[in-house]
Amino acid sequence: MKSVNVVLKRLYPSTLRGQIILMILVAVISVIVVGRIIEPLRETGPLASADLDLMVDRVSLIAQVMARSDEAERSWLLERFAVTGLELRVVDRPALATMRAMSADGYAFERWVFWLFPPDAYPASGGGWDIVDGRPFFWCPIDGSTFLVARNLPSMVSTTDFSGPLTYYLLAFATLLVLFTVYAAQALANPLARIVDELDRSDGVSKDTPIAERGTVEIVRLAKALNGMRTRIRSMVDMRMRMLRSVSHDLRTPLTRLRLRAERLDDVTTRQSMLGDIEQIDALIGETLAYLRTDALGEEAEKLDVASLLQTIQCEFADVGFPVRYEGPDRLSAVCRPNALTRAVNNLCDNALKFGQEAVVSLVPNGSEYWIEVADDGPGIPADKRELVLEPFYKLDASRGPNSPKGFGLGLSIVADIVRAHGGTLELHDRQPHGLVVRLRLPSLGNASPPNS
Repeated sequence: MKSVNVVLKRLYPSTLRGQIILMILVAVISVIVVGRIIEPLRETGPLASADLDLMVDRVSLIAQVMARSDEAERSWLLERFAVTGLELRVVDRPALATMRAMSADGYAFERWVFWLFPPDAYPASGGGWDIVDGRPFFWCPIDGSTFLVARNLPSMVSTTDFSGPLTYYLLAFATLLVLFTVYAAQALANPLARIVDELDRSDGVSKDTPIAERGTVEIVRLAKALNGMRTRIRSMVDMRMRMLRSVSHDLRTPLTRLRLRAERLDDVTTRQSMLGDIEQIDALIGETLAYLRTDALGEEAEKLDVASLLQTIQCEFADVGFPVRYEGPDRLSAVCRPNALTRAVNNLCDNALKFGQEAVVSLVPNGSEYWIEVADDGPGIPADKRELVLEPFYKLDASRGPNSPKGFGLGLSIVADIVRAHGGTLELHDRQPHGLVVRLRLPSLGNASPPNS
């Protein structure tokens, strides 16, 4: 059995072109086999239809006999054939022309059916087909001046000339539709959806997982190309990160020398101005190094009590006199990176206390996720600027007030990166009557206990 599977796997085409050709061949074979099964049902079974070709052959045979008969014999043949239910008449050429003129207008549907599914049998030279009163009309020459005309033939839609090809057409269409649907889902839609989902999940912060390289040759080549591209992009980003970290770190040494030299200046005003500039540059370097750290990626995720973590952060701020309070359940278990999450909440609390008088840290269980909210009573952030403040080095200090402390525009960027690394989202909302609420929506695991009363 295993050897048979190996042989079949080797015979199965690995390219889209080969698989489509194989699918068409399977459809053709299926139509032939099923069609041969249905064929007897159309002849004698419940799907039986009138055989117009057989009728035409009989009329043509009678016309040939009449060509060798006298008037009395022709009348006898017409009487004998009347028992079949067909209307047979012997007419001259002007009468035939009059009958054909009756079919000049109307019956578009019947004419289309007749054109798409013409009878296989066709009269000899001088004969022909037409539509009269919505029914097939057939004439066959007897001699040079007279014709045998057959009227009241069965409607085209009730004959084997219509039901036979239509059965095969519908069967072929249905077979190809089913095969193409299954094939498109398995060979195209599912692999492409898997690739798109993985690319959508990539955010530059979370760890990239290789795209599965399986499927047809074309899908495998696409997955390999995307994996290679992501590897090159990640290498380029890492190289620039290392370069920035190196430059930022190397600036610390000359800044230290400048600080020592500035402290020896006798001019107090100049000394304080230089030391202030050096402190600002040193703070910028520190913020940049903090942003370039990969805490969210380098730290392993673990299951812990998020409520306890937030309460610890609140206590640390309260111990040094900052008005920070916690609202939420006593316990809530979740899988997260504790150091990165602590850093994110600390940044939010620092921002809240910089631009407001108090900070409120809230934990809200919400079905398949939990929310960490940090609210302040400051001036807030305009709605049209909320996307921009998440970008690195974008500063909005002026809109927060002229006396607001100056920052470097990295606090919310760090938080946004940590949240993305957790598979969550960051939202900014207004707080009533004034202030800002930063909401971290993170994946949940475990149950929360009721909050303290």
